[in-house]
Amino acid sequence: MRRCSLALVALLTACTPDPVPGGGPKASDPKPVASTPAVVAEPEPTVPERPTFAEHVAPLVYEHCTPCHRDGGSGPFWFESYEDVRDHATQIAEVTASGYMPPWLPVAGRGEFEGERRLSEVARGTLARWVEQGAAAGDPKQMPKAPRYPQGWQLGEPDLVVETGEPFMLPADGTDVYRNFVIPVPPGPLRFVRALEIVPGDPRVVHHGVLRVDLTGSTRKLDASDPAPGFDGMTFAGAGMPDGRFLGWTPGKRIDPGSEARAWRLQGGSDLVLQLHLRPSGKEQPIHAKVGLYFAKRPPTTPALSMELSNAVIDLPPGATDVHVRDEYTVPLEISVRSVYPHAHYLGRRIEAWATLPDGAKRWLVTIDDWDFDWQDEHRLVRPLRLPAGSTIHMDWTFDNSAANPHNPSSPPKHVRFGPSSTDEMAELILEVEPADPRTLRALDEDFRRKWLAGQARTQEVALEQNPNDAAAAANLGALRQLMGDATAATAAYERALRIDPDHVQANVELAIVLMSASQLPRAVAHLQRAVKVAPDELRAHLTLANALRKQGDDTGAITHYRRALEIDDSSPEAHNNLGIVLEANGKLAEAAAQFERAAALQPLQPVFAKNLTRVRAKLATP
Repeated sequence: MRRCSLALVALLTACTPDPVPGGGPKASDPKPVASTPAVVAEPEPTVPERPTFAEHVAPLVYEHCTPCHRDGGSGPFWFESYEDVRDHATQIAEVTASGYMPPWLPVAGRGEFEGERRLSEVARGTLARWVEQGAAAGDPKQMPKAPRYPQGWQLGEPDLVVETGEPFMLPADGTDVYRNFVIPVPPGPLRFVRALEIVPGDPRVVHHGVLRVDLTGSTRKLDASDPAPGFDGMTFAGAGMPDGRFLGWTPGKRIDPGSEARAWRLQGGSDLVLQLHLRPSGKEQPIHAKVGLYFAKRPPTTPALSMELSNAVIDLPPGATDVHVRDEYTVPLEISVRSVYPHAHYLGRRIEAWATLPDGAKRWLVTIDDWDFDWQDEHRLVRPLRLPAGSTIHMDWTFDNSAANPHNPSSPPKHVRFGPSSTDEMAELILEVEPADPRTLRALDEDFRRKWLAGQARTQEVALEQNPNDAAAAANLGALRQLMGDATAATAAYERALRIDPDHVQANVELAIVLMSASQLPRAVAHLQRAVKVAPDELRAHLTLANALRKQGDDTGAITHYRRALEIDDSSPEAHNNLGIVLEANGKLAEAAAQFERAAALQPLQPVFAKNLTRVRAKLATP
């Protein structure tokens, strides 16, 4: 007969025999061999038989729920005591059992992300059983302390605080609002930001926020054209992710403390653009946000690039289900993926993103089986995913425009195509990547830019296939071919647009620019004169015509159209600068200096404007 230790029966396949009756070891017995103590596996967690709040529920709630459901949080009620949780116990059990709460979209096992808000089956079962058994309070001595959150800035006092300025009044009722606030950065030297903290205002009406940087001044114009603070829309105009870094805020998300190595550049005189997703609450609400910036002591050593896999060829007729929209990109050199940000609107149902390595191995980036537009977010990998050169990144979005899609905003469903409105659709996957060799960043950027332009051009070609009389698509195709450096294809596309619509302003202006680069000035001037006749208030048409006339030696005509451009928009630094050049060439130095000074004030990051001003001032100072 053999005896086994019950504690080890699941781990051991051999047991110790009974001792020999009446005696110790014999001389013939083998010498005992020292053995390594067996490691007893931790028992698998199970749902407690009699869960209580103090011992079982409070730790779950304080970790997964209270970060949002607290004083100053985004949740509609607080979970800071037993009474708080008991009053919503049934609701908590229901929303956690369904997976609706806590909000977390990525599928387990398809990427490991920082700050995951995922409840285990045991945790959900514990909550459900606690409610079924009457939501017992338990022994107060077993109660953990409720978490305390620091007041004010979570990362400490920032080095610089900037604000959105005059509050935007969010209407009491209506649909969601996407509002972009342009925040000027004070003039000063180039600095490097290692971390930032966004304080968006009342988190009960601010759903999430995304921050971009604008070096072009284009968003200032959009802001100035809107009578209310900021401007509407889901696009960022000329603003982009600074040095490839994603910056944003979502409720309950841990603030990234950043690092010196991953810092990004902040130019004095540039603009931050904070886009806030706002939800009316039933009463008018003032929106005012702050951004705290924490500076690095030295330049970064790990540069990054933002890559946007996307496909605008989206056609979703009413009732369409399981429609796939895909994109892919093969990296020309070794990179690491640091974060992923899937983006679609209400008809998106599922996304899979993965990388195929050169040896055929598959590496998951993210999978979301039940997309929810309201809980989109950036997901930062716990460990950056290294991809060798030749790896292909894949994006596969699935859309559902049927009445069975609970997120469908239209009843009955409407025909939906690509577009920037939330009732249009998009299919995107934004990646924050870092090249293994920082010196290859520019080469990677140029390679991806070629891929992106080719994809955008294909989108316009499809639009023309669907509607051969779409002048706008032909003009857009021309602009993309122009950016790709194919002047012949650009000219053909612009001419096609003008055959459809001879008065198409964009096609006339852009074709003229191509012709000017080919020294065909008379043809360029003819197209520009048609453009200003059709659209007398079009800034770009007058500015480009003035440039063409100046190249032809017609300074009088150039000055006339530069001044007309400034009548339309006095904030155009290019118009002020170019007018200054013509005035200087004609000996009108004081007037030229005034124009250069205005241009430098409008765009202090452009050194040529300051250089022109210095040159003319030196001439004025010379006897």
